[in-house]
Amino acid sequence: MNIKLVFTIAIILFAPYAFCQDSSGDHDPQLMQIYFKFGLNELDTFHNTYQKDLVSAGTVKTGMWFTTREQEIILTQLNRIIFFNLPDTIHAQPNVVISPSHGPQTLRVKYKGMDKTVVWYYPLPEDVVNNFDYRLESTRDLLWDIIESKPEYKALPPVKGGYQ
Repeated sequence: MNIKLVFTIAIILFAPYAFCQDSSGDHDPQLMQIYFKFGLNELDTFHNTYQKDLVSAGTVKTGMWFTTREQEIILTQLNRIIFFNLPDTIHAQPNVVISPSHGPQTLRVKYKGMDKTVVWYYPLPEDVVNNFDYRLESTRDLLWDIIESKPEYKALPPVKGGYQ
């Protein structure tokens, strides 16, 4: 058999394994998908990525997904705060400006046929704070705790500079 033919067949058969980085088998199944954005920081398990805002150094993106246990913890929190019944948009308190503004925070969760997005702006009005602030803050804090504990996050460069 011709050596070129053997080499060509070997390339065709093994190239997908050698040159493609399909991470679909490298992590736990994603029982839910989450998109969470605050400023330029963005978790997107729909695409298994996390983007970190490095402030004056721009942004950096890495692969990220949740373990089955992390997803169970997040789902417990979402059920506890009745996430799928929250309003779609929670507007800021009128005539109050926070500087610097990081824009809205967004949390989208897709789970078992449910697909819910909640967008909220700060500062929240007092009546809204009493009803939703704890729910949103506790969920945001849980997500940040999980994200910041992951080796993928820890391997990212530190923030440089700050916002004024």
